[in-house]
Amino acid sequence: MAVVLAVLVSGALTACESNKAELDAVRNAVNASRAQAGLPALRENVTLDVKADGWARTLRDSCRIWHSRLSDGAPREWRKLGENVGMGGSIDQIHVAYMNSPGHRANILDPAFNQIGTAAVWGTCNGMRTLFTVHVFMKG
Repeated sequence: MAVVLAVLVSGALTACESNKAELDAVRNAVNASRAQAGLPALRENVTLDVKADGWARTLRDSCRIWHSRLSDGAPREWRKLGENVGMGGSIDQIHVAYMNSPGHRANILDPAFNQIGTAAVWGTCNGMRTLFTVHVFMKG
């Protein structure tokens, strides 16, 4: 049973649709903003990446944004969770919008968070190529 579970978990981790370079760019933008505010970088949590990617695909498939149920898919050891969801034309454009939004900015700059999962998934909405990004923040 343990071997089957390990194979299923491994398969889920590689099923992400987010491009690794774009996923890293989303996380790097968050960490650059944190560094400017004198905060430590958030470390990548692959379980949160999977959660973020799945949610970004859901958003892309519906061509709209809303928040997930935060605890769904989160590691069991979480003590605090947060989430940002956005859509736009580029990672930079969406990150600027996050930083100009008090609630999204508060998540990015929350000193309690120490881990992050990110996603960046492209789709077509209303005939336009659209990027959906998700941040899932965790204090573990």
